[in-house]
Amino acid sequence: VDQLIKESPVGLRLSNGDVEEMSPLKLLIDKRKDLKLTDEQQTQLKAMSETLKETNRPHFKALDSLRNEIRPKAGADVEVERIRTQIARETVVGAVKVIRGNYGESLKGAVALLDDTQKPKAEELLAKQTADADKTLRDKLGGGRGGAAGGRRGGQPQGAF
Repeated sequence: VDQLIKESPVGLRLSNGDVEEMSPLKLLIDKRKDLKLTDEQQTQLKAMSETLKETNRPHFKALDSLRNEIRPKAGADVEVERIRTQIARETVVGAVKVIRGNYGESLKGAVALLDDTQKPKAEELLAKQTADADKTLRDKLGGGRGGAAGGRRGGQPQGAF
């Protein structure tokens, strides 16, 4: 994990909104016209999305509280601050990993709602979303490996950090 997170005096650059944009359910709902979703499918996806938000709520709260933890404290012992902020960064990575894992699990049920004419477009949109999410994580958390933090490709969870 040390390789994946670079030291940064600015604190956590990854916002909750950045992580929320990684939700495959949100993407499918947002792209309902492109996917030609039925009213029934939209209703089911919205219900699944609300359940997912509740599941992830504690992890998003953790991200909020970690924003202050990651900022180095002026005047404190440098080594103690390095260790303290590194622990906070690792906790951020863990929270994002759990959230994205939950996203991957929710996607299984969402894909099952789609018909065979909708799935190819959904797979295309989801693949782009995964690539964008991986880039966001690399840019805002640091590190050079793609596919991190429990993302998914083709509806399947990827490997973890």
